[in-house]
Amino acid sequence: MPWILIQALILLGVPFLSRRLARRGVLPDWLSPVVLCYAIGILLKNTSLFPLNDPFSTTATEVGILFAIPLLLYATDLKRWLSHAGSSVLSFGLCVLSGVVATVAAACWFLDDLPDTWRLAGMLAGIYTGGTPNMQAIGLALKAPQETIILVNAADVLLGGVYLLLLTSVVPKWLNALLPGFQDHRTAAVDETEADPYQAFNYGHAIRAIGLTILVIGSALGLTWLVYGQLDQLAFLILMLTSMSLAVSFIPTVRNWENTFETGEYFLLIFCVALGMLADFQSILDKGLGIVQFTAVALLGTILLHLLLARLFRIDRDTFLFTSVAAIYGPPFIGQIASITGNRQLILSGIAMGLLGYAIGNYLGIGLAYLLQWLL
Repeated sequence: MPWILIQALILLGVPFLSRRLARRGVLPDWLSPVVLCYAIGILLKNTSLFPLNDPFSTTATEVGILFAIPLLLYATDLKRWLSHAGSSVLSFGLCVLSGVVATVAAACWFLDDLPDTWRLAGMLAGIYTGGTPNMQAIGLALKAPQETIILVNAADVLLGGVYLLLLTSVVPKWLNALLPGFQDHRTAAVDETEADPYQAFNYGHAIRAIGLTILVIGSALGLTWLVYGQLDQLAFLILMLTSMSLAVSFIPTVRNWENTFETGEYFLLIFCVALGMLADFQSILDKGLGIVQFTAVALLGTILLHLLLARLFRIDRDTFLFTSVAAIYGPPFIGQIASITGNRQLILSGIAMGLLGYAIGNYLGIGLAYLLQWLL
């Protein structure tokens, strides 16, 4: 029992500490709170500093996702973003299309080598639309074995980490030769305080948002029970949770609550620590090399196809970078890419696209998986 208490304190405390360090500017540009939380969880799992309770970590990932999805979506203003985002919407759409094509190609390629490639394709399509939270939700909805979810996440952490390092080092320079430069339209500039994900925290609004989230989760669970008479229909549950959260976002009072995104990010960081605690790299070496290869094909295909389409549609370098990060990693990494490029004008648009990815990723991943299951 003492070890579980220590594990719980780490799950609750590391996200809080990482956010505090980020707000005070202590973390270097290449180390976001998400990366730090993943790294600490992975370090604890792979160094065996003290025994970790895997079922407890699994429960923490599930609770973290259930709370993070609604809270991250409350600030979504789809009408505003879709009418003003312009090239960001186009580039994000091209990235999503690239992710679908690449994951379908990987599913066909590995059809005879890996079981249930349809399920892997759906999970990875979710990652390349809105990030890891979508993958976890889709994996649960598709009833993927927990070991598969853990291996896909570990492969994504490994390969996604390599791409992230390249994004924050040499890739922006390479892209100068392939894509046009960003046009600095001052009239399109956004208020930096509006886009700053680490502004002063409104605890009153956060508590209200958590209370509403409990109601939304309860409603989604209740509707699932009414329709199916049981709660293990996770595909329906996740889609209802996403739909109800988006519906609530159309209420101006809710959409204007401060720090709902940051509160959702806190639960997302809890999820990141817990998921890191499940990422046993020795298990990847023993059982998951095929999944690593599948993920490598899907990720590389997504990046290269998105780059090709961006060049064809003359998407500028910064918009490509922001939308690639928004789709593959999600909103928490937008500040990191803004620091690398020095472009503050695309922060709000990048966060918007990341939130849009959260919103559509579950529908897309689940739908694609079932389509592939039928076709393959």
